[in-house]
Amino acid sequence: MKKQQIQKQEQLTAYNRKTTHDIFFMTMEWLEKYIEIAGYYPDWENRKQIHNNNIKRLDIIGNPKKTEQDFLTQLFLFWGTLKRNLPFSDELKTEFYQWLNAAKIDNNNCPKRLKHLLYGFNEVLEGRGEKLQDDIENMEEELDSNSPDYMEQMGKVFAYIQAPMRDEAEIEKSLKDKTHKDIKIGKKFDGDNELGKKTFNQLTGTVSNDDFCFFPQKSTISGSGDVLISTDDLDKIVQEIKTNPQNWRVDEIPTEINNFGETRKQEWVLISKDARDDYDQEGKLNFNNNPIYRWENFNSQQRFEIKQAKKNTDNYLTNDEIKWVVREVKENPRVWKIGTIDKQIYLIHGSAQIKRNEIGTLIHSQQKFSEAEWAEINGAFERAIVIDEFKQNAKIEKGLWVINRETGEVSENEDWFIHNQLKRELDSKGYLIYVPNLMIRAKDLTEAEQKELGLQQKADVERQSHQTQSDNRKGGGKGSFGGWGSSILFGSFSVISLIGIAFTKTKK
Repeated sequence: MKKQQIQKQEQLTAYNRKTTHDIFFMTMEWLEKYIEIAGYYPDWENRKQIHNNNIKRLDIIGNPKKTEQDFLTQLFLFWGTLKRNLPFSDELKTEFYQWLNAAKIDNNNCPKRLKHLLYGFNEVLEGRGEKLQDDIENMEEELDSNSPDYMEQMGKVFAYIQAPMRDEAEIEKSLKDKTHKDIKIGKKFDGDNELGKKTFNQLTGTVSNDDFCFFPQKSTISGSGDVLISTDDLDKIVQEIKTNPQNWRVDEIPTEINNFGETRKQEWVLISKDARDDYDQEGKLNFNNNPIYRWENFNSQQRFEIKQAKKNTDNYLTNDEIKWVVREVKENPRVWKIGTIDKQIYLIHGSAQIKRNEIGTLIHSQQKFSEAEWAEINGAFERAIVIDEFKQNAKIEKGLWVINRETGEVSENEDWFIHNQLKRELDSKGYLIYVPNLMIRAKDLTEAEQKELGLQQKADVERQSHQTQSDNRKGGGKGSFGGWGSSILFGSFSVISLIGIAFTKTKK
């Protein structure tokens, strides 16, 4: 393996090495800017190692969340560059450890979130950026990619990158025919590599990819505000309640109050005896680092276990629980079934033992649901059958242009699962005509369905050009920008990396 790496390195150019180091340093600039904006260290001015930071963006001042997102975007762009230049990873790791040692960040003073971000940075340096890419692909979207605001922002980005692209063309030209050995890269940071590596191992020795997400995920459950709690973390909370039920209660409390302390909104929550009665300036209850969790964030089985631990015999604590159950069934119908108990029809969770104390969490009478809700549940079960069929007999195809003749809805440049039995038919403009039960748009799938079909594992993915469609299409709509994984090469340097340069240098 080492020999292969050396042989590959022999083929790399001076331009490869310079641009990889440049993008790494830009990423370090964003990391330092994030630490500064987040206010982790009062003496950061003395700790920081980049004193002439190029990031002058006005929109991140006082906004740690935005700065973190921009840092992670830059980290992803860096990974896109490093993947093609992995032989340089060792020298970059050395710089990273030197920086950590010089900045005097250690296990005693490193906040948890920063620890996770440092761990993620090192994963990218090790050539393991898949976690970052998966989190980006499954992140909650703040802007609809078809919205005017999104298109306006992307237009600005591509306007900003024109000058950097020209600069990079000049750099590539100046380094033509030179190998990576013909260029000298100066040392950026003055710390000790071995001490920095030892500190990093102490910092992240107990961290894994399962402990955190880079971005808020569609699959995560929100506690409140910016707090995001995974299902695994909620399971841990349930176990804590089982061990110490006396420290917790399920209660309906004010989560929003007005200036006079009067209740504007009440919610059912699971609340610890150590929780703080803490409201922000807008009168909203603070859930950050505060052991209070919305009752709806727990799934049916978790709510049942909590009620059992608290010896709570009430069937339903809130009328909204039926609404939550409908949502659960639609997201994952396979853990539910419709059955008969005492000649009455019930919705039953797979873990239920058919006991009276399970009514209200694991068992629900059909009479509790409206006609529309019951229809949604039956629709979810029918869809599960369709997904089973697609799992065996369909494949994903990228960038299709599809029209639904019944509704007139148009899908442009999107990914679809296509059943093997589909007989393709195009309309006069080259759009593939939608056929129910033989075509499913990927973005319409739930997370559980995506996993079943192998979308998140990217298994058996086919890229088909559908040249006939493109040739036949006449003025077919707005189109779409490529996804995060797109990499249009400019020389040996990717456009996404150039976008990173633009983001770093641009004032807003």
